[in-house]
Amino acid sequence: MRGGVIACGVPTSLPVVVLKFGSSVLSPPDGYSRAADEVAREVGKGHRVVAVVSAMGDTTDRLLEKARSLAPTPPAALLGELLATGEDASVALLSIALTKEGVNVVSLPTERFRLQTHGALGDADPVDADMSTLAAALSTHDAVVLSGFVGRDASGAPSLLGRGGSDLTALFLGDALNASEVRLVKDVDGVYSEDPKADERAVALAHVTWDEMRRIGGGVVQEKAIVFAQQRGRGFRVASVGGRGTWVGPTATASTVSTEPPAPDRAFPAL
Repeated sequence: MRGGVIACGVPTSLPVVVLKFGSSVLSPPDGYSRAADEVAREVGKGHRVVAVVSAMGDTTDRLLEKARSLAPTPPAALLGELLATGEDASVALLSIALTKEGVNVVSLPTERFRLQTHGALGDADPVDADMSTLAAALSTHDAVVLSGFVGRDASGAPSLLGRGGSDLTALFLGDALNASEVRLVKDVDGVYSEDPKADERAVALAHVTWDEMRRIGGGVVQEKAIVFAQQRGRGFRVASVGGRGTWVGPTATASTVSTEPPAPDRAFPAL
């Protein structure tokens, strides 16, 4: 079933959209309100939404700085536990903003939703997730808000997915959910031929391949996340709030001509 989820043995009929909101998107005074508007728009289209959030602004950097002022090399597990607080604060803030919009929302902070990881605690890879909890939440709510960037390894120790790891969280969950769209919401509306801050002649691109994204993306999307998406055949969109942005997937060449995403070239199993 394309874009559906099976929760408690009952398949939903509504497509699922995964929206990831980065720290720079959430940092302005109206950041969470604008993110809530974006979620509410998707709900209004008849979609269920999974919103993956990063910590607000420079919260992660400030927490890192404080930890390193106390110990130059903090234990990785304790560092993960500390940084998870910034992500969980974002979960609560976006959920509050969504209640104001009248969206039927549930929050799943790190203690309520476990993303299992493998590898170094500071640069881990997701390998499994508590999909039964997520599916059950989607069966009774229009939107679910959860933390990006953080997980737990097999021993239960807090782990991090590396800088920009919320991109990877969103793509991993989008693939597991067979989402109809994964959109990484950034402070720029897509991918450009050059850095738009450095070259005013930069052109916004409608389509790029995964390889092109890695070459010209300029760090807009975490490289591990792009590699994961390519390995899984998962297309995704990079866009600003309310923007059209850039489709990243199995297109032939980078293009400035705006078209709809290509049809999926493989079937995804339902959960």
